Amino acid sequence: MPEQEIVLKQEPGVKAYNSESPPSIGLKAGAFAEVGTLILTNQRLVYVSKGGASRAAAWALGGALTAGAIEKSVSKAELDDLMQYEGSYYVPLQEITRVETARKMGSAYLRVDNCSHGQKPSRSYILGSGWSKNEDWVNAINSAKTELLSNQNASATGFLPPPPPPPPEHAPPVCPSCGKPLSYIHQYQRWYCYKEKKYL
Repeated sequence: MPEQEIVLKQEPGVKAYNSESPPSIGLKAGAFAEVGTLILTNQRLVYVSKGGASRAAAWALGGALTAGAIEKSVSKAELDDLMQYEGSYYVPLQEITRVETARKMGSAYLRVDNCSHGQKPSRSYILGSGWSKNEDWVNAINSAKTELLSNQNASATGFLPPPPPPPPEHAPPVCPSCGKPLSYIHQYQRWYCYKEKKYL
């Protein structure tokens, strides 16, 4: 796993559901849905819950634009601190088994399945107002997972790129007559050919 965690993509104002698809009816289907920020890093998919009465009221009063406006932008350094919010969670990329986009009742949503111990096996998300097709998230998650697995395989097999070649050694000049290497005689400050027994 890479030592440094890098935030690749994030989106505030995301409605999250602990199921394969969002519910069609009920309070959780509308203004009182769990809302937070979806974050993709080079190691994991993170959902930071910003739920609660004030969040639900923001959605009820102003919709996605108001809720998105009060979201906090997140950086890599804040990820672990943000995980303390109730309802927040993350799934390691290597444990994501499927990512797809679908539509239900006219809204597009993102479905993410995983085999992570202690996690719901499927989760779904509505990004923004639900009009997005979410293909960019599908591509980003799959690409990040492929990159992570590729790096892990390279480390496990011990395959590392070869080191650069050493710099060329400085070769002494050769005798123009016989082609043998010359020796520098410091006392006379001249090159000497031992085969031909002469200075050049």
